[in-house]
Amino acid sequence: MESKIQNPQSKIPPWPRIDLKDKVTGQAQYIEDLPDLPNTAFGAALLSPYSHAKILRIDSSEALTMPGVLGVVDRDHLDGVNPRLKLAPHEHLKITDDQDFVAIDKVRYDGDLVALVVAADRRTAERALEKIHVDYEPLPPIFDAVAALKPGAPILHEERGSNLLVEDSLAWGNIDEGFKQADRIFEETYSSPSMFHHPMEPVGGFLAQYVNGEANVWLPTSSPTRDAAEFAHFLGIEPDKVRVRVPYVGGGFGSKIPTPAHFAALFLSRKIGRPVRLIPSAEESFRQNSRHAEVFRAKVGVKADGTLTALDVELIVDTGAYTTGGLTAVHNSVISAWGCYRLPHLRIRGKGVYTNKVPAGHTRATGKIQTTWGIECTMDSVARQMSIDPYEFRKKNVLLRGDFVCTGTPKMDTDYLDLMADAIAGIAWDGKANPAPSMNGPRWARGRGMALSLRHGSQGGGRAYALVTLDARGVLTIQHNAPEIGQGTHNLFSVVASQTLNLPQSQIRVRTPDTAVNLPFAGVSAQRTTMQMGNAVHNACKTLQEDLLGLAAQVKGGEAKDWQIVDGRLCWGESSFSIAEIIRAVGPSVVLKAVGYHSVPPMVKDSAFAGMDHWAPSGAAVDLEVNRDTGELRILGYAVIADAGKTIHYPSAKAQVDGGAVMGFGHALFEETIYQDGQLQNGDPFQYRLPVMKDLPELFYSSMLEKGDGPGPFGSKGMAQTSIVTVGPAIGNAVYDALGVRVRSLPIT
Repeated sequence: MESKIQNPQSKIPPWPRIDLKDKVTGQAQYIEDLPDLPNTAFGAALLSPYSHAKILRIDSSEALTMPGVLGVVDRDHLDGVNPRLKLAPHEHLKITDDQDFVAIDKVRYDGDLVALVVAADRRTAERALEKIHVDYEPLPPIFDAVAALKPGAPILHEERGSNLLVEDSLAWGNIDEGFKQADRIFEETYSSPSMFHHPMEPVGGFLAQYVNGEANVWLPTSSPTRDAAEFAHFLGIEPDKVRVRVPYVGGGFGSKIPTPAHFAALFLSRKIGRPVRLIPSAEESFRQNSRHAEVFRAKVGVKADGTLTALDVELIVDTGAYTTGGLTAVHNSVISAWGCYRLPHLRIRGKGVYTNKVPAGHTRATGKIQTTWGIECTMDSVARQMSIDPYEFRKKNVLLRGDFVCTGTPKMDTDYLDLMADAIAGIAWDGKANPAPSMNGPRWARGRGMALSLRHGSQGGGRAYALVTLDARGVLTIQHNAPEIGQGTHNLFSVVASQTLNLPQSQIRVRTPDTAVNLPFAGVSAQRTTMQMGNAVHNACKTLQEDLLGLAAQVKGGEAKDWQIVDGRLCWGESSFSIAEIIRAVGPSVVLKAVGYHSVPPMVKDSAFAGMDHWAPSGAAVDLEVNRDTGELRILGYAVIADAGKTIHYPSAKAQVDGGAVMGFGHALFEETIYQDGQLQNGDPFQYRLPVMKDLPELFYSSMLEKGDGPGPFGSKGMAQTSIVTVGPAIGNAVYDALGVRVRSLPIT
């Protein structure tokens, strides 16, 4: 796989990541590597084999009498605890809680937690599951969100009266007037399946101890601050009585959130007075979380010259059995379904719908992968039906730098024309829809396609805090609550501190998250980490620098403005001192401290984009061939360009672009969770297809725009999720270019 790594604009040395050695040598400790606490008990989960069924009877008595079994929690052993889990609030949409941490009246998906056993060892806990007897009355399941809204469909939550979870919308202009102005009107429909995040580390690992009214929790998560609050609410204690620590995380993509089994384990830890550990299997992992399936229906109005006049979109978002990430997915889908185009008249309406699938949570680019597939294929189809090259159609209609987007958002702060030009150049294409000669003979048809994406940058989250300390050794320590889930978060903090203070990274230590330090952060999601935590670290280091320079002037003379830090030393004129020497002059135990923070923009009333600070776009192009007889598809070349503003650590940023594109190949060509005969059919790693190296093209070009125009440290932007969304529509558009056939559902098999 060819990858052109160039960084002509970056002046920051591409030092290796600070976690590189630990990870490649196996020294990095993940949740399963952490040592057991004294008297640790082990949990095993009894999951529903049905996607929809009433629970008639549960009998755990035989399991409770087994030697080594310490406790069981099910609907009959709740000790008066309310089983209903509390949903996190959403900025725009309100809904009531709908999930219990153990099933009470019925199960709603294949994998719903029915009971949890804890025992002195893992094998005993697993054997005890066989001794729990459950009588079910199977009910008809519903796996299609469109069908779930029709009269007579099985209802998952009877108290709601229907399978409709929530509705959301976005509009400007006058949609009827927009269609009156159009010379032609087109209608398009596209669908995306549910799928699994599939991180290398299973979902659901957990170690917790409840003692003396306090809980200590170790788990892989994206947001320890959020999780501590949820666990505290469940236990009925104050948030500062829950301490969450995060080891290395073996990938997340949105999947690493508290699961019902985590709450059950905490419940039992408090009951038996011992720590409880969960070690989930791969099959259990598939039943913890998923991505939302979605249907995208668009009606587009266009003038004869190709100018867009109106877009009307209806979205059906499949949240699975419970709300989980449904509110965010519906909202994100609604605010991204219009793509990156100038549209004077717009209406988007979205519905979140319950089905008997594994509950869908947040997934990398939540709600935007599906809408980018829909809108980019729609625009390509409209252009071709009007006999306009899709590249020219986009150039005519795409948002330009400085364009007003809508109320509550910054103006467009990227250059789509550059993104498109760089992307097509990456596969040596001029963007014209001209037939290209096949590389493999007449049975093969060659096609090229492109796609653009637009998502908001970081949004919401309140304030992010970081604490930096500088001790008498000259060592800078950064404390925070931003987990390292593989994307290079901790290395980013180290580089920001190094560049801000002019210190070598060898003198910088980055702690792992620990909520005991009370530094709130919304979590490493929504592309907010570089913006919010990066700025918080930068802010803290600037404050510390002022303190340090003032201290140097106090100890050695001069004024603070006359001092500077050069290569880790304090300099005044021709004099140079080590940081350690300056601090020790005050006292050997002196530590300089500074807390930095970053606040998101103020929330604009009635704005769907409230709290947003920048846009985060990308562009992609693909060259492929399809066998006319067999349908076999070969990717010849792929190029993706992301707007990074300014890369802080180029290798890490580029790896994010590359990794997102590879994940996008999985979404485009292979991945889906299949439900049939009332059950999840491919919920294990042997049947769930992921892309492997041979599936990737030899020509794989990735790069980033760096114009230093972002609101993050040194002009950076959030870009972690930009490259994943363009793969599917670029391939779909190229397939049409090759065969004249429009693929309308993913994956393209």
